[in-house]
Amino acid sequence: MLRTLLRGAVLAGALVATQALPVLAAAPRQLYNKTIQINWTTGVAQTGPDGQTRNVSVAVSRTVYVSTAGRIFERASRSTRRGSKTSENAPGTTRNAGGEATALHFEGNRLVGNLAFAQGGRRFVATFDPGFSSCTVAVQYGREAGGIKRKGVDGVMYTIHSMTTSGESCSIREGNPFGN
Repeated sequence: MLRTLLRGAVLAGALVATQALPVLAAAPRQLYNKTIQINWTTGVAQTGPDGQTRNVSVAVSRTVYVSTAGRIFERASRSTRRGSKTSENAPGTTRNAGGEATALHFEGNRLVGNLAFAQGGRRFVATFDPGFSSCTVAVQYGREAGGIKRKGVDGVMYTIHSMTTSGESCSIREGNPFGN
């Protein structure tokens, strides 16, 4: 019995380690000292704590810099007519300025960004061409049982009924946008 449990624990540990390998993948050398600019707009149907349902347009921007050492820096922002929020994330950051769990990593020729809302989450994948001179981006939202909940740029928690992404763009340029 103990041998079976131990074998199961070793197998589970190996599976977890295997799943974590893509997260530990190094940035492609072709992207060193490059800035990746990712933008999109999300149309959100949401209900606030006052019971009012509103349609909101959220402009989302991700500026990602891959340093000459292959480290990933990110400035993430979102804005609406009611305001904006920005988070500057150093390599290995696991929480953004709003306290949401975040992760940014490479999987081969793809840059993957995950963000956990209070309930539900978002994933974007930027895919690079073979020469790493251009990219495209796809955005997906996921919901848990009970739907999606997230704090708006105004700090209020909203229940989100739908999210529709449009205007996705991705570009690459030389240099560090953050100075130095």
